[in-house]
Amino acid sequence: MKFSEFSENEEPALDLFNACHEIVFAGSDGDTDYLERIGPEARLVYLLWSFDGEVHNGGFDQLFFNSLGDHCLEILNGLKKVNASKSAKLLEKSLRWFPDSSPSTNRKNRWEQLEPYEDDEEYESDLDELNTEYYKYEDNLAELLHCYVRANKGATVNA
Repeated sequence: MKFSEFSENEEPALDLFNACHEIVFAGSDGDTDYLERIGPEARLVYLLWSFDGEVHNGGFDQLFFNSLGDHCLEILNGLKKVNASKSAKLLEKSLRWFPDSSPSTNRKNRWEQLEPYEDDEEYESDLDELNTEYYKYEDNLAELLHCYVRANKGATVNA
């Protein structure tokens, strides 16, 4: 399956995300995703679409506490690749709460990294401000991803 199968759709990135979602969770327990089943370009679309949903649903804090947070640095690189510069800057700022701005790719270890800020008003205030900025949606990540899918028609969905 290639991106070209989605590129003429009204919302190609959403349709591609849904196809990827089926692939990464096929035969799963519902909690385990198999991202290695999808190609690098599909993975970028999948992770960035998931990131956008995660932050819109519960902010950067939710991103850090859920399994998608395992991929924060990969998401940051993907945001830069699709020219979502505002979103990249906001994610980068949110990562400063981790040692060396590098969250663990292990969920439980990431929780431990953030444990010192559990009741920290400065942490909560900072993330609230970043969330508010993100919700302005200045990058229009969905549209950037639609363009990415259309520009990469030869990319494969499956790994």
